[in-house]
Amino acid sequence: AIDTTDPNDDCDSVGGTPLGTSDCDNDGLTNNEETTGVDDLATTADPNGEITDPNDPDSDDDGITDGQEAIDGTDPNDDCDSVGGTPLGTSDCDNDGLTNDEETTGGTDPENADSDGDGLTDGEEVNNIDDPTTTTESPNGNSDPLDPCDPDAVNTFCNDNDDDGDGLTNDEELILGTDPNDPDSDGDGISDGQEVIDTTDPNYDCDSVGGTPLGISDCDNDVLSYDEETTGVDDIATIANPNGEITDPNDPDSDDDGISDGQEAIDGTNPNDNCDSVGGTQLGASDCDNDGLTYDEETTGGTDPENADSDGDSINDGQEVEDHTDPLDPCDSIGGIVPSGSACDLIIENDLIDHNINEGTFRIKNIESFSDNTVEIYNRWGVIVYETKNYDNSSNVFRGISNGRATLKKSQELPVGIYYYIIKYIVNGNAKSKAGYLYINR
Repeated sequence: AIDTTDPNDDCDSVGGTPLGTSDCDNDGLTNNEETTGVDDLATTADPNGEITDPNDPDSDDDGITDGQEAIDGTDPNDDCDSVGGTPLGTSDCDNDGLTNDEETTGGTDPENADSDGDGLTDGEEVNNIDDPTTTTESPNGNSDPLDPCDPDAVNTFCNDNDDDGDGLTNDEELILGTDPNDPDSDGDGISDGQEVIDTTDPNYDCDSVGGTPLGISDCDNDVLSYDEETTGVDDIATIANPNGEITDPNDPDSDDDGISDGQEAIDGTNPNDNCDSVGGTQLGASDCDNDGLTYDEETTGGTDPENADSDGDSINDGQEVEDHTDPLDPCDSIGGIVPSGSACDLIIENDLIDHNINEGTFRIKNIESFSDNTVEIYNRWGVIVYETKNYDNSSNVFRGISNGRATLKKSQELPVGIYYYIIKYIVNGNAKSKAGYLYINR
């Protein structure tokens, strides 16, 4: 309490000793494992004899915890030895006399002591200090650690000859990594020298000006080979069968629907048709349902880009747009057929109010589809006896009972006789009305 440490945490004290079974740095190793190197069977990691800092989860600061390094079998005290870690810039992981930072700055390989393979370590060439472990003596003066022919032409091809006649010397080819005995190292039909002029890669057959990739290459990474894309013939070495489709070997998605050509070959869809895919997206200018409207026009207008007749009235969406009818309203077309069950207009189901018919109510079919409505009932003298808005055939319905108009009291049954109804309603923004005679029988 005086030290302001946690009396319930053995890892938090001034001068105290944590329990051996505790893991004070949360690295997956107990304190005992870290201080003795002896495995504790209760943990998933085995320190393998390595002594590490029990208060530092990453003793070598390579970004990988001591416990993970124990699991990986790497050295938790060596930042150059890890799986996925990052060595310190001041370390010299390849023991060539240059730090990792010096190598990355100078362009040499921090994991290869002799980046150019000329028999001298990178450190010897940069610092002009002889390394007694190499058989080649350091020259008098610095040399290029990236040039295998500097300082001495110790390699067979370190000369100005051009043995394959491709316009590059043997020395240049060694530096480029091309074959000094093959004028076209990548086999694309363009010589190595010409590719250097064209600034393309002489070691990559998919990168050239005017060349032809190897038939087995997959230049666009769509899992179809060049030959498969240009011939449509299956190559059993690949996982996809082009099924006779010719696609662009330089475009992984020939129809731009978001699904690669190879995946479409696997799915059995057409890689040249953006309307045919599994999970793809049609192009905005496409008309996949052939109704005369593009995908963009249909999504903007609210119609279905995969259904030529969105409202099912037998007239295509495109024709309805041309006719200035509503392609989303089955009741609005020129020459169409209204689908069964469509509520295009009101229908007076019965004009007789009788307890034995429709539970004694005035039924107006489809009235629910036109909720903006008013129903008025008049007696034979033209006096209104019933009036309501939002008539719905259920909770708001005429049962031959007055709702308080004229000389009748509210809820009083109207006498047997002839009445006159007027129904006013809105259809697609247009005001309509129906009127007729109504009979009440008791």
